[in-house]
Amino acid sequence: MEGFEEDSLPEASGSQRLFPDPSGASGWAPLHRGIIVLVMGFLMCAVGGLLFLLLSLVVTEAPPRPVASACLSLGLLLGLMGLVWIPVLKEKQRRKGYCQAA
Repeated sequence: MEGFEEDSLPEASGSQRLFPDPSGASGWAPLHRGIIVLVMGFLMCAVGGLLFLLLSLVVTEAPPRPVASACLSLGLLLGLMGLVWIPVLKEKQRRKGYCQAA
C-alpha cells in the first residue's frame, strides 16, 4: 500500500454530506421518484386494460387473462402509491426548509 497516507484521507466531520444540498435544486428534483412511480403505475395499468380489451375483442392472440389482471392490479397499486408519495415528499421538503431556516 504505497502512497497511502493518513493525511490523504478526508476528515470526518458532521458538515460533510453524501448528497448535494437540495436548496440549490429545482422544486421538482426531490419529487422525481414519486413521479416516476406514478407514471410507471399508470402505464402498467393502461397495458393491463389494453390486454383485457384485446382478450375481450379476440383481435389477437394475447397473453392469458391472469397476466392482464396482474398488470392492471400492479399498475393501480403503483399509481396510488405514487399519488400518496408525492404529497409526503412535498411535506418532507417543506419541513426540511423550516429546519434549515431556524
